[in-house]
This record gives sequence, structure tokens and C-alpha cells, in this order.
Amino acid sequence: MKINLKSIYIIISAIFIIALPANAQLLDLEVKGPGLHKMEIIHPDGTLQRYIINIPESYDGSTAVPLIWGLHYGFQGMGEAQTPEPYWTEGFFTKIYQQAFKPLNAIFVAADSVKGNWETPENETAAMRLMDSIIARYNIDANKTIVTGYSMGGFGTWHWASKFQDRFAGAIPIAGMPVSMSTFREDGKFLDVDWQIPLYIIHSEEDGLIDIEPTKKYVKQLKAEGKDVTFQILTVITHHQENLLPEPMGKTVPWIKNVWNNTN
Repeated sequence: MKINLKSIYIIISAIFIIALPANAQLLDLEVKGPGLHKMEIIHPDGTLQRYIINIPESYDGSTAVPLIWGLHYGFQGMGEAQTPEPYWTEGFFTKIYQQAFKPLNAIFVAADSVKGNWETPENETAAMRLMDSIIARYNIDANKTIVTGYSMGGFGTWHWASKFQDRFAGAIPIAGMPVSMSTFREDGKFLDVDWQIPLYIIHSEEDGLIDIEPTKKYVKQLKAEGKDVTFQILTVITHHQENLLPEPMGKTVPWIKNVWNNTN
């Protein structure tokens, strides 16, 4: 008998939608098969959000797979709209993560910012709704999730991982600081968080734009508190050489697998 993959996707989506809370407001996403896809969706308030989703080659909807949530780096000319060029996420994914994370067989999602940096209420609302919708439409193992990001996305990863610890099994902030991006130039106050999830932090001594020293101090503080922290300090790589990151990112794969294996 020939298996109709589209039918499998529809059945699985229906099961997950039934399992969601009654007040969950889902988006009507188009379910895609394996490959890298550029998508867009309209939120209930009229907000247009573009995102990329990379589906592993082995995915057919029959087995739950992990989910990696990516937060892109900054962009020029934010202007009044404070939004990046369409599908700003594509280069972010292909430069840093695509090659490194292939062994994980995870669905990778990265949305364009809908307004400003990743701490804005608009981004939180849009991204969390999109994440809920993807978990509902695809066969996702919700216990096996990671949030990661670079530069502006590194700041965003610190913020989202601290605020939504119940949503992510672990976090990988890269070239960011454990402070609010909105105020770090004024006060630089560290995040006051009781970390319950493991962290894998990546930063370069030669970054040249985002100072590594605050992160070093924070990591020392967390380790003294007995938190689960791994710190990969890079050399040579400067802040705008993200194309050199696949090798350091590849070193996170065993850590990610271990985090996922330890989730309930």
C-alpha cells in the first residue's frame, strides 16, 4: 500500500491540535516536507511574519523530532518599522547552523524579527504563537528543544531562555551578553535568573564588538552557584566572521544530544 505523506501530516496535526490548551491561538501553517523552506504567515493582529523552516531529510511525520529555535543577528536601517530585509533568517541559518546541526535530525525554525530586538513584546508574542503552531502542525518532541542565536540573537537567547525556561531544554547564546540588550550600554546589569536549564555559551576573545568580559564574569558566577554551564571561548574569529562558526557549532552537537537524552 502506498503511504500518503500528506494524509499522515493531516492526521498528526489534528491529534496535536486536540491536545493543545483550549485558549491556544494557532496559526494556519502550511506543513512542508523535507528541505529548507521560506514561509510567511499573518498573525491575528495583522502582523506579517516571515520565517524559514528546515525539515530533516528523514522526517515523514511518523516519529517525533527535536526543535531548534534560532534568533537572527542584527540588521541595518531598522528605521521606524524596525524590521529586517525579508528572509534575513536564511543567511543566518545557512552560514552558521545548517552544516553543523545536520546530524541532529531536528526541525530548525528561524523567524524574521517583526519589530526591533528580540526582547520586544511584539517579537515575544509573534514568536511564541509561531512556535506553538509549529509544535501543533509537525510531530515535535516538545521536550527536545533548544534556543540559540548570534549577536542580537545571542542577547535574545539569553532573554528568551531566562524568561521561557519551561519551553526550552537548553540554550546556546553566541556573541551576546547576559544582560538586557535594550539597556546594556547604560547599566550592564546581569540577568537575575535562577537557571534550571543547561547553557552552552560561545564567545570570541577577538570579537571586537561585543565585549566578552561580562560573559566571563557571569559564567564564573553561575559555576560558583553550581549551574550547568559550558563555555567555549573562541580565538581569532571576529564578530562579523559568522561564516567561520560551523566548526565551533559542531562541537555543541554532543552537548545537545546529552541535554535531550536527559529530558523527561
